[in-house]
Amino acid sequence: MEHNHFIDTASSSNPTHLLAFASGRSGVGKTCVITNVAAAMVRRGVNVCILDADKGQNNVNTLLGLRPEYTLDHVLSGEKTVDDVLLKTTEGIAVLPGASAIADLATGNIDKLRRLSNALAELEKSYDFFLIDTATGIGDSIVGLIEATPTTFLIVTPEPATLNDAFSLLKLLNAKGYRGRLRVVVNQAIDYPIASETYRRFANAVEKHLQLNVEYGGFIARDDNVPRSVALQVPVIDLAADSPASRCLYALTDNVLKYIGHNDTPVGLSDYCQTLQKGNAPTFPDIDDAFGIPLATATKPTALDFEHLALQLAGAVNSTDADRTRIDRALSDLIDAYVRRFERFPAPARQWFFRWLETEEYSAARLLELTATLEALHMARHRKPLFTLEDSVARLVAQCQGSQQRFKALIDHLRAAFRQAFKTDVIDARREVLAVIKSEDFSEARFEALLSELREAHRQRFGHAYRGQSERLIESTLNALSGMDAEEQRIRQQIDALMESFHHLITRRDTLLNQLTDGQDDEARPASRSVGDS
Repeated sequence: MEHNHFIDTASSSNPTHLLAFASGRSGVGKTCVITNVAAAMVRRGVNVCILDADKGQNNVNTLLGLRPEYTLDHVLSGEKTVDDVLLKTTEGIAVLPGASAIADLATGNIDKLRRLSNALAELEKSYDFFLIDTATGIGDSIVGLIEATPTTFLIVTPEPATLNDAFSLLKLLNAKGYRGRLRVVVNQAIDYPIASETYRRFANAVEKHLQLNVEYGGFIARDDNVPRSVALQVPVIDLAADSPASRCLYALTDNVLKYIGHNDTPVGLSDYCQTLQKGNAPTFPDIDDAFGIPLATATKPTALDFEHLALQLAGAVNSTDADRTRIDRALSDLIDAYVRRFERFPAPARQWFFRWLETEEYSAARLLELTATLEALHMARHRKPLFTLEDSVARLVAQCQGSQQRFKALIDHLRAAFRQAFKTDVIDARREVLAVIKSEDFSEARFEALLSELREAHRQRFGHAYRGQSERLIESTLNALSGMDAEEQRIRQQIDALMESFHHLITRRDTLLNQLTDGQDDEARPASRSVGDS
């Protein structure tokens, strides 16, 4: 009784939503799905906490790049508070490591129960959703965590082995009297038809052999970005938001928020733990949602019944007190059941789609997002673009609306993209210029103008005026002649200096000769006088 008292006092007036994620064997991508759903919820502004109950694996922490030092066991022992143990990513995803300890509630002592109830009461105030990552397999502890949860997503793949293991898990849950809602999510599916066929075969086998109803929860497309995101420890919706897998994960998350998050939850976190402690499989009240109609409540009406139901539905829509939300859900349930039964949408679906686009008056941004979604689905289904290259070019040309400026901008963008991809220009400029010059309507005046622009472009590019071959020859000849003039002037100066030196030499020679002649004359005169005297 004391155990019950501790749990009851921790119940929150605003219980949060609990979702369990389970799988029959490892390798189906369960933890990858739960971490990405949590990341998508945070992107939608929802406070979410993952209860990592996968003993010894730490896959949640690994995929989110977290390194836990403590677990919930440290809280139960009194060593740490829940704030000390709780981890958070930079995006805001909370993770409670070691949440498998909750499953051991029945064997816990009073002190541990008190600490656990207080810790869970604190958590319940802060988060809108708790996602329970159960361990892989079919053990009793795994079933114990699931059977107290009102909603369980069973992750499977198209591989027969994973379906067999998932069937074994459901068999054990059925034996335990599980009364929650089971939804099958087909992971790693090539496309929607494969996922739909996988679910159909699995659901039929479960209904036939276990008399258990499982609903279609969605599918996640096979995507090469998923293993990359696991290696980088980043959710795929953050790594490649527009990839096929990311779009499927966002669709799954939006359905959870729309059809589960808007309902009053029958079980809060404290109630969940109280149920675990008592060890009784609870009975959950029905929750209105559009994930699917339980087979147990589905009947097989006759043609007259269908007509009667259609008239009733039309009357409900036309009534003055019509509840639009409930009618939307009823229509969604009806279409979903139709798809499961006949594996295709009703014939008027295309007309509904166009009428929906016309009446909703969606903004350009919303329509663009819708178009991108359709293109991504086409690529995922057919492995080729929605539009051919010719169609894409025609659409681009049509967007130019005959504007010369838009055409030019389009060509410039294409040339820039080609140059960036192949490091060269898509257009041979030399050939194009020659072709223009040789055209009949190209005048001499245009040639002169083109030549002037080319010269100016050369000057801006190389920092000096353009000089042709003849101009360079004349320039080099003038430079050579100028050099020859300088050389001639230098030689003339040398010749003038030599001539001056030559004249100076002649002058000195004449001077010396004159001096020699005068000396000879002086020696001859005394001899003549002596002879006369004798």
